[in-house]
Amino acid sequence: MKALKTMLLLVPLTFGLAGCDQLLELVNKPKANGKAIGAACRHSGRSLEDCFRRNAKIPKADIFAGWKEMNEYMQAKKIDVVPPPPDVKTGELSQTEMMKEETEPMASEVASAMASEKPAKEAAKH
Repeated sequence: MKALKTMLLLVPLTFGLAGCDQLLELVNKPKANGKAIGAACRHSGRSLEDCFRRNAKIPKADIFAGWKEMNEYMQAKKIDVVPPPPDVKTGELSQTEMMKEETEPMASEVASAMASEKPAKEAAKH
């Protein structure tokens, strides 16, 4: 009878402990993501401040830890910086970009109107 009680206590405890790894993984995932972001910033040659600005929601300590770790690794292995790809524009435009967007169609209309007037003036001369 005593062995049965012990087994009944050990079975749930065993299943509970089996999930500890998954629980720890969930807890440490944001920290690992921050370190990966910091390492990627260093590998691409971005400054630490730029990395902080681009990833405001990630704790700075995690980003710095990844950046520092990658910096040490790159210096030890003499790895060059890989330049990042150009930034992709999103659907939002800044104030200056909006001004350019508004003036560009006007400029193209003026250019096309001037182009259509040239042949008409040349034809009138002949």
